[in-house]
Order: sequence, then structure tokens, then C-alpha cells
Amino acid sequence: MAKPSSRPPTIALSAAAPILSASATRLLILQPTPFCNVNCDYCYLPGRDRRERMTVATARQAAQRLLDDGLVGEELTVLWHAGEPLVMPPDFYDEAFAAIDAVLGARTRLAYAMQTNGTLIDERWCELFARHGLRVGVSIDGPADLHDRHRRTREGRGTHARVLAGLQRLRERGIAHHAIAVVSRESLDRADEFFDFFVAQGIRDVACNVDEAEGAHVRSSLAGHEAAHDAFLQRLLDRSIASGGRLVVREIAAAARLVARPLLQYRHDGADYPENAQVMPFALVTVAWNGDYSTFSPELLGQASADYGDFVLGNVQRSGYLACVASDRFQRLWRAVRDGVDACRRDCAYFGFCGGGAPVNKLYENGDLASTETLYCRSMLQRPFDAVLGRIERDGPSAPRAAAETAP
Repeated sequence: MAKPSSRPPTIALSAAAPILSASATRLLILQPTPFCNVNCDYCYLPGRDRRERMTVATARQAAQRLLDDGLVGEELTVLWHAGEPLVMPPDFYDEAFAAIDAVLGARTRLAYAMQTNGTLIDERWCELFARHGLRVGVSIDGPADLHDRHRRTREGRGTHARVLAGLQRLRERGIAHHAIAVVSRESLDRADEFFDFFVAQGIRDVACNVDEAEGAHVRSSLAGHEAAHDAFLQRLLDRSIASGGRLVVREIAAAARLVARPLLQYRHDGADYPENAQVMPFALVTVAWNGDYSTFSPELLGQASADYGDFVLGNVQRSGYLACVASDRFQRLWRAVRDGVDACRRDCAYFGFCGGGAPVNKLYENGDLASTETLYCRSMLQRPFDAVLGRIERDGPSAPRAAAETAP
């Protein structure tokens, strides 16, 4: 395999802005369709009724533009996400994978991943997952009543039973998968049921995303209930340690790893910063069904903003990714993101373990990309980190180790 160049491209901003050397893109997020077959009440995505579909040519061009712009490093994950990727036919992915492989397969170690609501998984999909070695994430919020309270069909029926059937097919076929659960207010008093559910389903790894205020979903149900969320995480940590890593909770595992091994650093404008892909241009690239693209937080693409329009920076059919750097929209967006990073650096004790937060949450919680702490920060980084540190102080450094590694 040909080794890609280790020399990153230089992004020259305006005279008033600093110069950044772009790192390689780590994650290419492809949105094959805005349509979703379910209607979760906490979803942030706009346009979930639209049925447009990405073409294989657009997928190929999204990959080609990375190569043309020198953004291809030693590894790249291509993630299919938003709305529901499985409403596309399996044949589309066979062709798209072949097209992307033809462009990038000799230049980088490619991995494919897909995030699905799980309701459409059948034997055809299992065959495709197995054929291409996909990393499959399934969205499920735990026990049936917690899940069906928020994840319903467009007719208002719960989807839990259909997701369980999809998980059963994955287990029967031996296809590796993990879960992503949205933790809402109703989950917080039921940590043991939540933990036991995933163990019973044979899930080894679960991510506990919080119910976020983002896009069309304007208020998190965790607002005003942060002490209960802390107790929820503390109990998950207890259970994960006691299970010997039988179930690993992503946020707790990430905190345990950060305690032992801080984030890598990058140099920018004469100073060192902890790496955070959401605040580094083109480390994450998101491409919509029609080829429109953006960077920084993936959730920004397509959202409405008085200051930044729909966060579309260009289209892969017309130009490469780096072509947007000269645009006024990118310049303003980049400055605001950097101002937010520098504000976090000045004000936040967790900065060395975070690197500046998530721009999309700053925007929708605080109304300003240049702001600092959010409910999302406190829920996804600060409380898990404090829980792990507290356990180390009480029981010694080896105590959380089981919570950071999945048991064999």
C-alpha cells in the first residue's frame, strides 16, 4: 500500500487570522439521505421527511476531494449517518464502497461504519455488514418503556420490538456491534435496569449520549436534573467495575483513558492545544446527499443560523474542501470556533482533557460559537471525568481499569 504524505497542507486564512496546518481527515461522514423512517421526539435533524438520495458518483467525489486536497492520512473511517442509512438499498452501499475503495483503498487504511436505528435490519443487511466488515452502531435507549417514550414510528407506535429483532439478527450472524443510547430525564432513576438491559442483550459497549438541546430540539430534559445525572453515571461506573468490564460505558471509559493518557497536542499560532477533532478544520468532514459539505461539528450541516446560513461551505461536485477557506463564511466560522477554544483554555479546568468542547452545543445552548461551558460539556466530559477521579482517589488507580476495557 502506498504511504500517504505525512506533510499536512497549509491553510492560509485572511491576514487578520492565524495560519493552521490542517491535519488529515479522520472521519468522513456521509449522509446518504435526509429521510428517516422513525420520528424520535428529541431528534435535531432538519428535513427528515425529504426522500432525496445520494448517488454513488457523489460518494466517490467526496472521497476524491480528500485525495485531491491532501487530506488523506494513514487511516480514515467513513461513517454513514443521518437520517436513517438503511432506507437506502444495500446495492447502493456495495457500489459506493467499491467506488471509495477505488479512490482511497491504496492510500489509506479504510474502515466503514454505519449508525442505524435498527428497525430495518434483516438478513440482507447482515450479509452486507459481514461482506464489508462494517462497524455497526444501533440506537436503542434501554428498556422498552424508556425507548418507546421517545423513539416512535411516524404513526406513533413504539419501535423497541423491531430494534430487538434487529439486534437478535446481528447476534445470530456474529456481527460486531455496539449501542448508542440517548439518556433523558426518565432514564436517570433507573441506572440498574439500564445496565442490566444491555448486558442481557449481549451488548459489550454502550455510548450514553445525553438528550441534547440542538437544532429543532430546543431544550434538553436533563436541564435542572444534573445531580440525578451524576448519580446515574456513578451507578453505571459501579456496575461496570463490578462486572469486570462486561459492559463498558463509552463516556466512563473515555474518562478513564484520559486520566492515564492525556490527549495528544497540536501546535497552532505558537501555542500547544489538546487535540479535539470538532474544532480542527477538516479533521471531520460531513457531506450531505447532494454533495454539500461542512466541517467542525457534524450536526451543524443543514442547520439554520442567522450568522452562518446553513453551514454549507461548498459542494464536492464543484470544488474541493480546501477551496472554502477563502470564503467569508468559513473565515467567520473558523474565527468564532477558535475564539471559543481560547475562551475554554482561559476559563475551564477540564480544557486539557477536552480541547475546547463541541461548537454545535455552544451555539445551540449559549447562542454563541465563541462561548464556553455547556450542559453537554458537563454531562459528557466533566461528570464522567469527576466520577473516575473520585473512584481513583477512593480505591486507587487500578479501580476504574475494568470500566475502560471490555471483558473478553
